[in-house]
Amino acid sequence: MQFTYDLNSEPTELALDAFENSLADQSHALRLIADDFRDMIAGQFASEGASGGTAWAPLAPSTLRKRGAGSTILDSSGALLASLTDPDSADHVEDSDGQSLAFGSSVPYALFHQTGAGRGLGETSIPPGPGLGRGLPMRPIVVASDERSAAWVDMVAQSLEENTLVLGGSELGGKEVG
Repeated sequence: MQFTYDLNSEPTELALDAFENSLADQSHALRLIADDFRDMIAGQFASEGASGGTAWAPLAPSTLRKRGAGSTILDSSGALLASLTDPDSADHVEDSDGQSLAFGSSVPYALFHQTGAGRGLGETSIPPGPGLGRGLPMRPIVVASDERSAAWVDMVAQSLEENTLVLGGSELGGKEVG
């Protein structure tokens, strides 16, 4: 003998649909992460890389001669910093569908600073050697620590918990749940 029961009440279906949608849409948590990401980038520029664990390579003497003393690294025009920290910048890239977040810069040279280029590829300083063309040392802009990554996970977990608590007060089949 087998006994089965299908619960197919409209309030139950509506509550389950609302719960599923709340799990799928993490827009609030992703906005918090984006705000923190912009703060992380601003910290990298303010500390010239040190807040990410490795200070950026100093400017080349030729760059200092062109720009003058007191020039800051990666900030000759302000375009790169703005593209990563100002959501209103034309070069700012930030897109979210409620489940994922894409973040970056459309400034063409941003990648070269992140990874290095030419003879300086992957190096925090340009290695000595024969003239292999110009090199650009690696000056990582995006460096997320384990602690920061864990904080982002916590932001999503907190959002999920809040959504669950809010839905816990909804009515299922005429009975208060929560």
